[in-house]
Amino acid sequence: MKKSTNPYQKFGEGSIKTDAKSWDATELSYSLSGVIRNKTDNGQGFSHKTQGGWVKFKIELSAGLSIDELMAMDDVTVVWTTDTGQNYTAAHAWQDGEIEVVAGGFEVTFCFKKHQEIING
Repeated sequence: MKKSTNPYQKFGEGSIKTDAKSWDATELSYSLSGVIRNKTDNGQGFSHKTQGGWVKFKIELSAGLSIDELMAMDDVTVVWTTDTGQNYTAAHAWQDGEIEVVAGGFEVTFCFKKHQEIING
């Protein structure tokens, strides 16, 4: 399969920053907070609810990186930048669930109540 040269193709890479740490991330995925609409009455209407969001990513295990420190994060500001230039921030985020060590690194998920998109320009 030929690799695309389109600069807007999303590859799931980016960077993650918390209050005191930063990492290069791969397999970056996220779901933003906000209003979710659900159909009702066989699609003839809808209801809505507010939902929090999450950002999930994979980082390489390296010297000096503490999994225990990551697991203890429960009131941090998380900032993430995608490889196509989108920037988001979420205050009061917490590390969610277990940190799973997988081939090439480990997966980390932060959850949050609200996010903000950072618009540059």
